Parts: sequence; structure tokens; C-alpha cells
Amino acid sequence: MGLGKVDLHLHLDGSLNLTSAYRLARERGVIEKSMSFEDFQARMVVPENNPSLEECLKCFDFPLAILQDQEALTESIACLIQDLHRQGLIYAEIRFAPQLHCTKGLTQQEVVEAVLRGRKAALSVCPGIMVNLILCMMTVGPEVVNHEANQKTIEVAKKFLGQGVVAVDLAGNEGACPILDYRPLFEYAQKLGVPYTIHAGEAGPASNVRDAIEMGAWRIGHGGHCTQDPEVKQLVIERKIPLEICITSNLQCHVQPSYQEHAILELFHSGAKVTINTDNMTLSRVSLDSEIQHALEEMGFKEEDIRIMTQNAIQAAFLSEEEKQKLLAQI
Repeated sequence: MGLGKVDLHLHLDGSLNLTSAYRLARERGVIEKSMSFEDFQARMVVPENNPSLEECLKCFDFPLAILQDQEALTESIACLIQDLHRQGLIYAEIRFAPQLHCTKGLTQQEVVEAVLRGRKAALSVCPGIMVNLILCMMTVGPEVVNHEANQKTIEVAKKFLGQGVVAVDLAGNEGACPILDYRPLFEYAQKLGVPYTIHAGEAGPASNVRDAIEMGAWRIGHGGHCTQDPEVKQLVIERKIPLEICITSNLQCHVQPSYQEHAILELFHSGAKVTINTDNMTLSRVSLDSEIQHALEEMGFKEEDIRIMTQNAIQAAFLSEEEKQKLLAQI
């Protein structure tokens, strides 16, 4: 579509440029130099027979192994932004968890600094696209397991807020811990003035979406399961809470039944502020164009519906009102 495109839910480690990642992996000994590009590519995608979200999350271990030094982080974000620019995006919010890039000695601040350098370099040669960063906290088990690391993520986000970082997120295994256990962290983010979105209602129940909203989430990552509880669905609609829907990813993780039965249809036609996003372009073998094609050809959406969802995305972005108006003028 010629329409200016916007992606609000895009994970760096799940969206690596394959050519760049292949070279970086060979240079770092992550793979044998004899591994073919085709075999590498096969390792970088979610298997066709993936059984669950939990198994899908394990697929991130391989790309994360590549992203443990500043050079790799800088190059990878720059390549991703250039890919998005070539695809015709006018705005993207790319997210990653700094704590997952510290296994070889980097601090969370050093991780973010490296990504910001790559962002700056890419934007200097990619006119017409704006890109900001969301820093993910992680749920990996009981909240206490990585409370300190999650708190550090908020503090680093605060340090670079307005310099390319716009928000924090909570990602990971939604079922590993009650989402309300993270309330003190979100209260801390509020205290520091750091906006946030929260992964909720992807694999978990509708009540997780309600809890995320009660904890002050500006947006919800995924959120499709809110349709399982009419009261939660109505809360999302009445509060105008934007939902970051990732259609194909949801099918691959078996949290939605099919394109034709995906919750985005019910939510959009009920007036919810839904947006279409890719989640993980490389792992899921998708682009925003391919997701829009699924929406048009298999889900019955019209081009005007896509335009409305793009407007929703711009209005939901972590941007100033002036920046939003500039983007709206482009669609």
C-alpha cells in the first residue's frame, strides 16, 4: 500500500536483518563458519510446528547470542531501521530488553547507548522515517528474580527519555508471574515520569488486560484475550486503550485460532483502538505489508479500515501532539 505505515510493536532481537546477522554470528563464533546462509536462516525463524508462546520465546536465544556487544547492537538497529525505511514506514517504535544483552559484560546503559548510536546513524541516511525506542522489563519467573534488573531498565529509560527512548514495557512469559506483582515497578516508572505499555492478554487471560490498565498502561501489547470477558473488552473500548495487535505472531504462538477468527476483527468492529504491528519480522517471516495483506485478503478489512488503524497507531504513539500531526498529514 502507498499509505504511510506505522509499527508500534516491533522487537529488535526478533527482527534482525539476516545478511547482517549471519556475518555477525560467524564473526562472533555464535555459529560455525561452515554453516550455510540457508541453514542460518532456518534457525532464525519460528518453526512451522511451534506449539506455544513459551516455545516461541526460546527462539530468541539464538539472535540474542549475536547481540552481546556494542558493535553488533549498533549495526543491527541501523540495519533494521534501513529495512523499515525501504518498506515505506514513516514511524516505528522498536523495543528490546537491555538486561538480555549483558551476558558478556555490558551494562544496561552501555546497551542503550550502542542502540542509540545505531539509531542516529541510520536516521541520518533514511529521510522520511522517525524511530524511537521502548526498553522492555522482563517477566522470567517470580517478580523478585530480576526485580533489580527491571528497576535498572526504568532508570536507564529515564536517563535517555527524550533522546530516542520514549517508554518502557513489560515483556516475556506472561504466565510466569501475576502481572499485579509488577505494580511497584510501574509506580516507580510513574514517579520518574516514564510512560509505559504492557504485554497483556496475549497468552494470558482478559484479567491481565484489566490489571495492566489499572496499573496505568498507556497501551496494551497484544491484548486480544480481552474479548474473553465482556467487561474487560468494554473497559478497553470506553477508556480508548490502544491495542498493539500482531496478527501472524498470535497465530504462530497459538493464542488466536486463525486469521478469520482473530480477535482484532471483533475489537475493531466494536470500536476498539486497534493497531496492526509485526512483533518479530524475522522470526515470524512477516513485514507490515504482509500483515496488511492478510488483513485485506483473509480477514475482510477494507483499505479505509487500514487507514483508521494507522491513524490509531499515530495517535497512540509515544510522541508529542505536534509530531503526531506531522505524521497524520502523511497518510
